[in-house]
Amino acid sequence: MQENDRQREGYTLTGAPARYGGGLHPLGQDVLAWLTPNGGWGESNAALISGHGASLLVDTLWDLPRTAAMLAAFQPKLESAPIRQLVNTHSDGDHWFGNELVGADEIISTRAAARNMRRHGPGQLTFLHAVSSVFRAMSYAPIPKRRDWRAAADYFDGILRPFDFSMIRPERPTSTFSGKLQLNVGGREVQLIDVGPAHTSGDLIVHLPDDRMVFAGDILFLGMTPVLWDGSARNWIKACERILALKADTVLPGHGPVTDLAGVDGVRRYWQFLRSAVRLHFEKGRPATWAAQHIVRSDQFLKQPFAKWDGQERIVINVHAIYRRLLGRKRRVSTWTRLNLLRQAAVLARKLAED
Repeated sequence: MQENDRQREGYTLTGAPARYGGGLHPLGQDVLAWLTPNGGWGESNAALISGHGASLLVDTLWDLPRTAAMLAAFQPKLESAPIRQLVNTHSDGDHWFGNELVGADEIISTRAAARNMRRHGPGQLTFLHAVSSVFRAMSYAPIPKRRDWRAAADYFDGILRPFDFSMIRPERPTSTFSGKLQLNVGGREVQLIDVGPAHTSGDLIVHLPDDRMVFAGDILFLGMTPVLWDGSARNWIKACERILALKADTVLPGHGPVTDLAGVDGVRRYWQFLRSAVRLHFEKGRPATWAAQHIVRSDQFLKQPFAKWDGQERIVINVHAIYRRLLGRKRRVSTWTRLNLLRQAAVLARKLAED
């Protein structure tokens, strides 16, 4: 079954009920969004901005089949306005692994994102497959916490199953910048604004001022708990405030449905709450994983709107990231640390489901 067919029938790539429609969504005059419900791991969004005789694509998808399906849907517009420029909002593969299919004259990212792309290629996902197999084998061994290893294997398999990471030839940015970059896309003004380090070390947002639109990349997750890897919760709040100051009417998140500034403010409030809650546990010398498990079950958290978001287990990753900043550790997170944090998130997901 084709991806579009599944989404029209109301299902996500993993077969869960979709909370909003996927595929093509017109956002305005010659602006098309591509949505992937429900915004979970790899379920990312992209957008096409077209002018006279030229288009700019904001992000590709996590694998070649998904990207090819998106480009085929964009094709009627591309016949008169081919893609001349491709912007990658950051270095996570679900926003650039499909670059090779676009054929753009120029691929643009922040300098920090381009550096990270050299470290995070599709080979890491193949490695994750292998790690999942090891965890699965450990779940059958006569060792303590076998259920935890099984939960991790199931979690990793659930992330990877809908995607095909074979045959990807990573095509990285040809142009980079920091600060702000203004583009002309077939007569339309498009602004690229560097807002990292936030979600990652090199995030950018795309502003279409005449249409009062912002394409937020992974600065914005909607209905899905965000993930903080190498960035900063403090800077993430500032990035949200930067978007709010643009007074856009329409905001496309990196994951989740189209929204407005209320959606941006919701993500800002999540990070404000979490930073304050984490600091209290940090100052009392409590371990980060313990703090994450306590916060996500606390009455204060459960009263918040973001307590209803999917992926609450990701709080483990986020709390560890905030702890690292409080300890003054600003180096990028190693592959092994990421794997361990994903494993802890998987265990917490199982425990929350059992609560």
